[in-house]
Amino acid sequence: MISAKQLFQALAAIVVTCQVVTAAATETSQWTLESATRRILEVSPEHRAAEAEIDVRKGELTQADAWPNPTIELRADDKLGQETGRGGSNLTQIAISQPLPFRRLERQLAVAEANFRGAQEVRRYQRLTLEREAARVFHTLQFAEARVRLARSRLELVEGYGSSGPGVKGRDPLVRYLTPLDRMRLAVMREEAGQTVLAAEQDYQKALIEFRSLLALSADAAVQAAQLELAATPPELVGLERNLETHPLLAAVGEEVAAARGGVALAESQRFDDPTFNLFYERDFINNERSDVIGFGVSFQIPLWNQNRGPVAKARAEAMRAQAQFEMRRRDTLTLLRQGYTDLARLLEQAQRTHANLLEPARQVFELTGRGFATGEANILALVDANNTYFDARSRHLELLKETQNAAAELRFAAGIPLTGSEAKP
Repeated sequence: MISAKQLFQALAAIVVTCQVVTAAATETSQWTLESATRRILEVSPEHRAAEAEIDVRKGELTQADAWPNPTIELRADDKLGQETGRGGSNLTQIAISQPLPFRRLERQLAVAEANFRGAQEVRRYQRLTLEREAARVFHTLQFAEARVRLARSRLELVEGYGSSGPGVKGRDPLVRYLTPLDRMRLAVMREEAGQTVLAAEQDYQKALIEFRSLLALSADAAVQAAQLELAATPPELVGLERNLETHPLLAAVGEEVAAARGGVALAESQRFDDPTFNLFYERDFINNERSDVIGFGVSFQIPLWNQNRGPVAKARAEAMRAQAQFEMRRRDTLTLLRQGYTDLARLLEQAQRTHANLLEPARQVFELTGRGFATGEANILALVDANNTYFDARSRHLELLKETQNAAAELRFAAGIPLTGSEAKP
């Protein structure tokens, strides 16, 4: 049997343990969501792949407005030797051909620019995806740590029940007789609390392994997450919907639409080969004497048998498909935004009501029941019921805190709001 003073001390220890992160962790092992997100952006291969895609598109952009190289042709024959009767071979012709891509280069450059901007938007979207993954892993670790602390506090408190008795020093002088059935109930409570500790520690180890793996930390790195708290109230939904057009995903798909539309014009300019300007220099034998001839010309393809309309039709179809995909993405993103906003608002309200209408009353009932059990006014059944109700309420409240944080991360992802600072929109 425990005294009222001991019960109050145990309750105080539970509150402190469940609300405050231990100060024993060093500064390097204390992680917040922002620091974890920055670490993931530094080490993740996904972010490096997005950066490499930008470099790819940058190379295409550099090459897009480059003129094709001229072609030089040299010709040597024995024509002059035959005319003069001297024999031998001489250089008789030099020809230079230069394609003229007047219409094609401008359109080709427009497509490359759209692809480059799209790659930049994809990088921004990749950052959002990594931030959402970082939030999921980090909040899972926060929740696992809080559950371990709560389970250990419960076990410590339960182990104090029924410890008073004859021959036990330093205990309350009031001795209460516990029947064998009551002691069995206490043993079941202790075992249940011990099993809860084991399950919580197992989940914590899983969360810790995933956190270290995602952040590329060593297997023995000291890790401790900040305290799990209630998510902040989101801004107005109208403002989020108004800024949805700047969402990286929609911006990336919009650049795909621009590139596809530019591809139609490019396909039209590529239906036939570029006209070619030809400049030539020839040495010939005219009027019984050698003469130099300089001339120029333009060659172009005659669309007699092949109009080459297939690539143009294909480009138009691709533009229509890109526009349809943009509309689908916008619809899905708007739906995801509204769902995320509704979920977060509901979870915030539920967490606040749970704290006010369930957790606090359960704590008061548990405190009064523990006091009554210590003085002999409450039986073991009331103590078991109050104990289970209180710790179940605390566990449920922790789950709601984690759910609000995850919902906030999903809302940021749906709204296109970066956590680690806004990246300049290209």
